[in-house]
Amino acid sequence: MLTPELFDARPGTACGASTSLDLPGMSLEAARVLLTHPTEPARYVCVSDVGLREASGGGGYDTHDRNARDTARNFDNLLRSLTAIINGPGETDPRKLSLDDTLVILNTEFGRTPLPQEGGSGRNHHPYGYVTAFLGATITPAERGVYGAIGPDGRATTAATPAENRIAGLLAMGIWPFSPEAFAVSDVTDATSEEDAAQKATARVLGVVL
Repeated sequence: MLTPELFDARPGTACGASTSLDLPGMSLEAARVLLTHPTEPARYVCVSDVGLREASGGGGYDTHDRNARDTARNFDNLLRSLTAIINGPGETDPRKLSLDDTLVILNTEFGRTPLPQEGGSGRNHHPYGYVTAFLGATITPAERGVYGAIGPDGRATTAATPAENRIAGLLAMGIWPFSPEAFAVSDVTDATSEEDAAQKATARVLGVVL
């Protein structure tokens, strides 16, 4: 399914920075091919954004120094590469993704501190409050919006947990997420049963009341 030309190096430019190898763009193009395959389309693809250029702390977004520069450059590249493979309003290209039936999740393992890291121009690791975005599929105009809030100290005051985000993503794909190998009822705040956990995670994350 992945033809040789998908592995050909392609250049990229974002925020005035250029490189001969745009790995995020190449990865998203491969994801597009897998998800839109005419006879055997993939149900799920995960793309890791390693950045157009490596951030100061490594990877795409480990910004212990020069946070604004690294984040702006790499996130701009990610979003432009992502929108290039998605049909826009009124567009029906079968080679692109349709947000009518594709759920895109922009997720990270942790956020960054709301204030600069001491002694530098970057930001440190911060798992206490950050944003995850869900686009398309179950998120229609009726469900759009923001769930949660982050206080002035950078910690979430109302939030969906990382586990709840993943549980909702699995439910959106029609996969029951509760099993010994996956998630427990206790992974959803205040849930009392599997059905209650599914309803609460779906309402908090996807905006859908079952």
